[in-house]
Amino acid sequence: MNKVQQKKWISVLGMGVFILTMLYICTLYSDEDKRNVAKNAAVTDKMQQNTDNDLPADFPKDLFFNSGVGGWRTYLRLNRDGSFTGEYSDFNAYAEDDFPKGTVTICEFEGKFTNIQRMDQYHYTMSLEKLEILDIPEMWIENGYRFLKEDEPYGLENGENFTLYMPETPIEQLSEDFLAWWPSWYYSEEETVRPEKLSCYGMCNEAMQYGFFSYEGMDAFEPYISK
Repeated sequence: MNKVQQKKWISVLGMGVFILTMLYICTLYSDEDKRNVAKNAAVTDKMQQNTDNDLPADFPKDLFFNSGVGGWRTYLRLNRDGSFTGEYSDFNAYAEDDFPKGTVTICEFEGKFTNIQRMDQYHYTMSLEKLEILDIPEMWIENGYRFLKEDEPYGLENGENFTLYMPETPIEQLSEDFLAWWPSWYYSEEETVRPEKLSCYGMCNEAMQYGFFSYEGMDAFEPYISK
């Protein structure tokens, strides 16, 4: 092999080493990129998991359980993390000079829903972990009402599993027993004009099929006792 051929081979070998080196460097960057992508995906999954463990972003919401007949109702303010406070009250027109507005049987409470899971675009499931009855006097007079202490709130009894339905949930996905507590349902004059979708949030006590519903801007459902 003459000197010219040797120089050509040296040039070829040098070029080959250069190409292999560049390929190796590219492989290193490629592996690092893959690690970064995997890391970012893990962070995104974690953020999504945290989001799925919360209720919708527009919470807290005020939910109400009542039949439209009589003076009773259960008010519940549900926060995004599943914690809540509430008040059950039952109004009686019996009055005297000391309490001219009447008598209210009342129970104040707080609690926590856990194991919150979004199942699909229409509903969440959650479990009632804690329900605590707050300590209030047995009887007192305030703002023209006589208040009498009640031991437990109506609507949460026997409750363990609850479902929160989103606005726009199709009616065919909901039970008749649950819908019976929705004012837009029981105020409908005929079945043919009843709504096809929920127009609000609805929370179902699965054991009893009791329904709590949101009513935007309805001052009539303010609690008797200011928080």
